[in-house]
Amino acid sequence: MTTLPRGGGPDGNAPILVRKGELVVFSQYVNARRKNIYGHNADDFCPERWENEPNKFGWAYFPFNGGPRACLGQDFALMEVSYTIVRLLQSFPIIKLPANHVNEPPGTEKQRLTLVLQSADGCKVEISRENRM
Repeated sequence: MTTLPRGGGPDGNAPILVRKGELVVFSQYVNARRKNIYGHNADDFCPERWENEPNKFGWAYFPFNGGPRACLGQDFALMEVSYTIVRLLQSFPIIKLPANHVNEPPGTEKQRLTLVLQSADGCKVEISRENRM
């Protein structure tokens, strides 16, 4: 048996008993929208919250988990996505929404929730090597 330090009781601050063999599940989707961690605008798309103090939320943001069970592929995944973005921008300096595309505010688009949250309709963009305006 073990206990989680908080999360139980009426106010969520009491410990929780976890017996051997019990399943413990957490949701990054739910956790990323907690107003007690991210503030009153937790539901808003607000990348600025990470600009000045990227580590101020500690374990509240855990896309690769952490501690002894951290994702072994984290460094590779971050390097791979960084490389891909840089190569796309080098090859196609003009990336924009199609002229007839409706720009929906973040969070209002159709979403698909699986292991990760994704746009249900994808992300449609126009890319070009030169500016043709």
